[in-house]
Amino acid sequence: MTFDLAFAFIGVTFLIVTMLSWLVFGRLSMARIERAIMAEGKPRPCPWDGVGGRLVWYAYAVALPESFFNDIDNRQLKTSDVKRYSTRADYYRAWVFMIAGHGFVLLVAIATIFGIR
Repeated sequence: MTFDLAFAFIGVTFLIVTMLSWLVFGRLSMARIERAIMAEGKPRPCPWDGVGGRLVWYAYAVALPESFFNDIDNRQLKTSDVKRYSTRADYYRAWVFMIAGHGFVLLVAIATIFGIR
């Protein structure tokens, strides 16, 4: 197996895990958290989702400490509401999504910089 083939295999694996974890986190975690927030009578967080950025913000809010968001002027969602309704399973789903997604972007950047095909 050549280096390029191994690199491509790792990249495709990261891509598939990213896509699957995007779907799983979105359907099992984000949708449930949004329903619980709206059941309180609050408006739906992140009313506009453009290209799917809402899911990324939810993953960050679930996985990272709330102090991370205190420095950000985040008008999209209130982290304390998201944390209140997130479970341990949501935490793991968010981390899988973030690691796979960031890993894929990193691999694409490395391949572009070093000309790996």
